[in-house]
Amino acid sequence: MNATQFVSHATRLADISRDIIREEIYRPREVTVKSDATPVTPIDQKVERALREAITEMFPEHGIVGEEYDNIDSDSDYVWVLDPIDGTMAFIAGLPTFATLIALTWRGSPILGVMDSPITQERWIGVDGVSTTLNGAVIQSRPCHSLDTAFAHTSSPLYFVSESDIAAYKRITKAVQFLIFGGGCHAFGRVAHGYIDIAFETAHDIHDYLALVPIINNAGGSMSDWQGNPLTLSSGPRFLACGDQAMHSQALKILNG
Repeated sequence: MNATQFVSHATRLADISRDIIREEIYRPREVTVKSDATPVTPIDQKVERALREAITEMFPEHGIVGEEYDNIDSDSDYVWVLDPIDGTMAFIAGLPTFATLIALTWRGSPILGVMDSPITQERWIGVDGVSTTLNGAVIQSRPCHSLDTAFAHTSSPLYFVSESDIAAYKRITKAVQFLIFGGGCHAFGRVAHGYIDIAFETAHDIHDYLALVPIINNAGGSMSDWQGNPLTLSSGPRFLACGDQAMHSQALKILNG
């Protein structure tokens, strides 16, 4: 298994997504609220359909797990995980902090990840065994040896609703130097690029983070669930990324009290 052989195919998928979104971005929005109370637009669905069609054409034996439609052969050795527009609320609001997330997993573990931001025209590519790139240039996370000097991010405090999550949020808020909100998946790209030290989330699904794992890990950082376990197709709603691998264990201890 060599993940690099799939980079050109993943890039083609990102091109397909970017073309659709940039054509549709400034048209009026039609918004539907799904059963899980999250919004979806016809553009989310159009992008995912196009990506599924392209994957099926290229790799009919591969599985597909997407946010908007039913899974296909999700027990295959190779499975593509798609979030056509990660940050749909930002997209609906006309903000640029959304992206298409494309992951390829091998026997459940992410080996390739692409995050394509069509408005800022940034594309992060992470591949196991190869340095992470942003628009073709190699990027690296930065060292940060102490939480009290860390610049941290989470999407919103509103995601932390259970008692344990609220307690974890309060602990890490007190431990870090700065905390910023609202960057969505872009914040994880900034961890890989050495601008943010910690990004942590709860109440998310695998579509929201599996593509980010190879991007973070191959830029010198570390990404896991809140127990320190590798993120896979069967992982839960909580995840943590740190630019400094040594600090990752410190952050896990704070999150878990």
